[in-house]
This record gives sequence, structure tokens and C-alpha cells, in this order.
Amino acid sequence: MSILSSFKQGFKQTAKTKRMILFAWLVNVLFALVVALPFLNTLNGYVRDTIMDEKLLAQMDPTWYETLRADFEKNDLMQSFNYTIFGYAPFLNHLEMTLNGAFVKSIGNFLNSLIFRLEVAPTRTSILVLLGLLYLGLTSFLAGGFISMYAKDHRSTFSEFLADGGRYFGKFFRLTLLALLVYYLFFTLLVDWVNSGIPRWTQNVPSEESPFLYYMIKGGVVLVILSILAMIFDYARIRVVVDVRTSSLFAFLAGARFGFKNFVRAYGLYLLLSFIGLLLIALYALLEAQIPQDSYWPLVLVFLLQQLYVIGRMWLKAGFYACQTHLYRSHGREELLPQPAPEPEAAS
Repeated sequence: MSILSSFKQGFKQTAKTKRMILFAWLVNVLFALVVALPFLNTLNGYVRDTIMDEKLLAQMDPTWYETLRADFEKNDLMQSFNYTIFGYAPFLNHLEMTLNGAFVKSIGNFLNSLIFRLEVAPTRTSILVLLGLLYLGLTSFLAGGFISMYAKDHRSTFSEFLADGGRYFGKFFRLTLLALLVYYLFFTLLVDWVNSGIPRWTQNVPSEESPFLYYMIKGGVVLVILSILAMIFDYARIRVVVDVRTSSLFAFLAGARFGFKNFVRAYGLYLLLSFIGLLLIALYALLEAQIPQDSYWPLVLVFLLQQLYVIGRMWLKAGFYACQTHLYRSHGREELLPQPAPEPEAAS
């Protein structure tokens, strides 16, 4: 079974699960509102009855925004948003944070203090970490519903989707915690060591291009390793459902076994789906840049465009699960089938 065949069959399945994808979009919107509404309420109170409202509508002032953050230095949510939340800059900012493991290390340090020191560190990131864990729980629930739905030979109902999401929630959330541990060790033991070593390795090099080249190579290698780990954990989740596994550790090892045994197909499919995600980001950035955001209705249009982008992301994530599940069911189940006994040699 080729990569393109799994790709085609996977998205053929996602076309039959529109209600579930829209439900995933609604869950993401509601979660975003939990984060955004307090921020918008504070921003509205800060701007209202001032002369800045009309100016900010025409063009965001970075100096004013930094003043806003300085005035609310004890507000966790206000401090978590910087100037890169405007336009399509969050994509670049998110990539930089991902390559440095900022989110993973924040959750890892928070859990380390909670589990081993029995304390909650009163840092400005504590609320955001709790929100991050909540979001990981929601994604675990949705992943259980989607993968179990795509692993069946018959069409699932919406009630079955919700029931399966709850059924696999515990196993998938344990897998998510295991993934956080693996990523945390990867960033703290390897990536941080490389980041601290590059200045030492290039301190006697006269050209500034050498450190830049080192960081570019490091970023590329980290991105490849993260994508391979993400692929392995996707197949670990799939094996939990298809093979009825209970151990998160053994599911991870089984996912790694399938991923490396069928590396060309599995990673090729992952890269193809990731490329579509990059095209989706580029399309959104191109369209968003064409809309003048200086009045009410263009802002409404930008909001609708953003929601279409989020729906596209949900559709693509469902496509990841569907395509990878189809690939595993086509190639991975042979590992579980009993091998035929060798025929006895004919007597001479």
C-alpha cells in the first residue's frame, strides 16, 4: 500500500466525519475564549475612554503595547502575550518556542515542583501551564474519538465518537505525559547542551556566519527529531486502539517499532501531511495580509478567516489520524498475524 493510497483513503474517511471535525473546532473555540476573554476585557478597560482607541484601530503601536504589559506586570495572561500575537507572526514565534522547547520545559518544571517538591511554584507561567495541561487533556479526548472512529470498518455515530473519546482518554493522556517526559529530556539534556555549546565552539571564529550556520543546522536537526517523535507517538496511540494495548510505555515502543520498520512509508506520509499544513499557513498569511484591518467589517472578515483556518487545522489533524491509521492497518497488522510454519523438506 503506497503513501498516496493511504493519503487518499484517509481523507476519504475524514470527508465522512464533518460533524466530529466541527465539534473539535467548537471545543478549540471555547477553550480559546476561556483564555482570550479575560485578556480582551482587561484590554477594553485599559483603552476605553482614551484617545488611543482610534489610533490602535488604524495601526497597532508596539511602544503602547509594552506600556500596557508594564502596567499589568502581575497579570499572568497579560504578560504571556507579546507583540507577536498580531497578524501571522505567531507562526514564527511558535516555531522558535517549539525548537527551544519553551512550552515543554515550562510544563516539565511545573510538574517537577508539584510531584517531587509537593509545591506549586508561584510563577507567572503557572496558570498558563495549567491551561496547557487542560488543553492536552482535551486533545487526548479528541484523539481517542478520531482514531477509534477511523480504526473501524463501519461508520461511527457522534455518540460513539464521544464514548470512544472517553474510553481511551486515560490511556491517551498517559501517553501524552510520557511524550512530555521524552520531549523534556530531549530539550534539557541535548538541545540546551548544544545551545550553550555553540558560543564556545565558535568563539574563535572571526565570521558571524559560523554561529548562524550552527544554529540553523541545530534547528533543522531538532525539527526532524521532533517530527519523528511526533510520528512515533501518533502510531503509539493508533496501536493502543487497534491492538488493544494498555501499557503506555509498550505502546510507545510498539509505535517506534512500526515507525522505523516502515520508515519510508510512515515518515513520507507524515512529511506529505506536514507540507499541506505549511501550505495552509502560507495561504492564511497571504489572505490575511490582503485585508486592511482599519475598520469594523474588515476585522469581522479577518475573524471569519481565522476560524476557517482553525477548521482547516482540525480537518488536517483528523487527516493525520485517518491516513496514519489506514497505513498501520494496511502494513502493521501483519506483525500480529501468526506466521505460517515452514513446510517440511521432502525426503530425498
